[in-house]
Amino acid sequence: MLVKRLRVPAVLVVATGLLGVAARTPLVTEHDLRADEAVETLRTPALTMIADALNVAFAPVAGVTIVVLLAVTLVLMGRARTAVLVTLIVAIGWATSSVFKQIIARPRPPAADQLVHELGHDSFPSGHVTLTLSLVVAVAFLAAGTRRFPLVVSVGAVLVAAQAFARMYLGVHYPTDVIGALLAGTAGTSAVIALRGSIDRRLGRMSLPFGHPADRRGSGNTGDDA
Repeated sequence: MLVKRLRVPAVLVVATGLLGVAARTPLVTEHDLRADEAVETLRTPALTMIADALNVAFAPVAGVTIVVLLAVTLVLMGRARTAVLVTLIVAIGWATSSVFKQIIARPRPPAADQLVHELGHDSFPSGHVTLTLSLVVAVAFLAAGTRRFPLVVSVGAVLVAAQAFARMYLGVHYPTDVIGALLAGTAGTSAVIALRGSIDRRLGRMSLPFGHPADRRGSGNTGDDA
């Protein structure tokens, strides 16, 4: 049953890897660069301000801060087990991009085209996009089964799309980098969600601080993992 539950995440991991290998080829890089140059022609002071804000708001330090605040809030609400699940969703989804960054080691777009200084061989996939997606999935997980769920998904989709555009707009990522981020982030987050029942049962056998019977609602509102 474990293999069946992880089938979709596994397919996404393979797809991410294949895309990453293709992204290193001169042909794909050439088309990617042209796409970036087309996006860069849209630069305006207002769009640059928005892109800069997204760059700062979902940087690594900000991302860790957001996750910690979210987890602490859930713990204080008596939902310690849900806090662990949500933290795992974001952490695994985000970490997946770091793994592929090391494996693919794709050079960043030319520095001359960048509005922010980001060099190195860590272009594929975009960590900012992966983090944004993982946070959106985590919040959607919390909102599942409530009237807020459609709004969370809609706003989250716009936020992820804006972040993907911003990474190309700032000249620090290629289109295949953001596509790879979506695949990698979905692979990581979907793996945790697929195993949520097993994780929740394991947590149930542990004595977590600030636990509360109502915590079952947060971890089980999207069904079991069978």
